[in-house]
Amino acid sequence: MAAIPIPHIRARSNPLLDAVTVLIGPVAAGADRPVAEQRASGTEVLLSTKLDAAVRFSLICCHSGHDQAVTVELQLAPQRIDGSLGSFQSAATVSLPAEGGRVEAFISGHDLQIDAADADQVQWPCMAAAKAIASPGTPADLTCGLTATLPA
Repeated sequence: MAAIPIPHIRARSNPLLDAVTVLIGPVAAGADRPVAEQRASGTEVLLSTKLDAAVRFSLICCHSGHDQAVTVELQLAPQRIDGSLGSFQSAATVSLPAEGGRVEAFISGHDLQIDAADADQVQWPCMAAAKAIASPGTPADLTCGLTATLPA
């Protein structure tokens, strides 16, 4: 299916993401999460802010070392009017060397696209779910997250 661009719309709510929304790695316990958890590669995470309302946000990935280079693909999905999620689409891909390190990719919320089949079933802004997929393997200390860099 062809991807269609998301129209530029100013959000009425705060367009910033949480300080860091963890997609892969440890998530501390807090007021809304009584137990700490470890998010694995491919875990779908619902976001508190729609990403297409942000001018720019970042995908940040880091690890201290692995037996081979690691590629992380960020995929995003719109939330449909009925509350279900649409099709996940690739938004960015980063590579980390086997030696470890940190990589940050800047992404414009206004450049995000959705699957054409979801276009009639969403209300803008709509990008409300994310997942990061690490390959070929996931280092034990790999952490990937999203953070806002500029408001809408």
